[in-house]
Amino acid sequence: MKKVYIKAYLAYNFGDDLFVHIFCNRYKNVEYQMMTKFGYPSNIFGKNVKLINQKDVKFINKIVRLLTLKNNSYENILMKKNDMTLVIGGSMFMEKNTSPSKYFVGGGKDYYIIGSNFGPYQTNEYYNKFYNVFKDAKDVCFREKYSYDLFSDLDSVRVAPDIVFSLDVSSIKITDSKNVVISVIDCEKKMDVKYKDKYEDKIIELIKYFDNRGYGVTLMSFCKLEGDEEAISSIISKISDDTLKEKVKTYFYKGNIKEALDVIGGSQIVVGSRFHANILGLVMNKTVIPMAYSDKTINVLNDCNFEGKIIDIRELDNFDINELNDDDLKYKLDVSKQIQEASRHFEKLDLVLERK
Repeated sequence: MKKVYIKAYLAYNFGDDLFVHIFCNRYKNVEYQMMTKFGYPSNIFGKNVKLINQKDVKFINKIVRLLTLKNNSYENILMKKNDMTLVIGGSMFMEKNTSPSKYFVGGGKDYYIIGSNFGPYQTNEYYNKFYNVFKDAKDVCFREKYSYDLFSDLDSVRVAPDIVFSLDVSSIKITDSKNVVISVIDCEKKMDVKYKDKYEDKIIELIKYFDNRGYGVTLMSFCKLEGDEEAISSIISKISDDTLKEKVKTYFYKGNIKEALDVIGGSQIVVGSRFHANILGLVMNKTVIPMAYSDKTINVLNDCNFEGKIIDIRELDNFDINELNDDDLKYKLDVSKQIQEASRHFEKLDLVLERK
């Protein structure tokens, strides 16, 4: 049985947890090891996935660095002990918080990178370092054309639609109930504090807009750590109409993937500040109204030839809620092509890992 070390963003973030869920369910006849700072349930991704809490190996890390006289880690040892390493995630390569050495895999083992986009980045030095990281990888499959074009001269680099397009939705409870799911972000954490009040006020306008048209509204948090829950609390506290306030439902993702998918499945419309709220809405054939906080959402939607309404959080002054019309609330995009092509992320992995 093959052994794979997975590097992913494990912080109870619904989108990133979905990546790991999809991958591990595709290759069930494989043993996995992952590290996380957070106390995930041991079986969240399956019995064949061993989760190692970073807090438990803090002392081991000190010993490793002392013995090797290098900035080494227990994670590097785990990578060398496994047959290969997989780096899986979305915005894994942003210059402000990512070091190229973080993704270097030594020991002569193959490593694969799938599902990501590159940037935003500011310096040529950062680009050049990752150019070498991607060059040495066995395979790199980006999720949008912008990132692919930056490294398209490398034989190892490919592009395919976001991995979540490949999600098997057959077990999800998909209905056409007159509900709207609004996924919320903390603008202060994801963008800049200057957008916070305008964004939260616009969410309240949307709540009133949909309530007036007879829709139930659920504010959904994808990740507590990134401030989604705080943002929802702030928004609800600003609603002056107590009757409306009581109508608004909330859902906070806590690690129950199936339950969270069912929440989105039970809606007609998804207003997605979270990138993967939009992707999940499209996969489940919902009307999607993206609220983009960065170009990554707009880039991917452009790749899909999306022609619906897009609200750019960076330009909220240019958006009037009354611009939304019946056509916008009924617009749906056929993503059957993206659903089929998203599996290309696993093209090279299918050659080395056994599906079961």
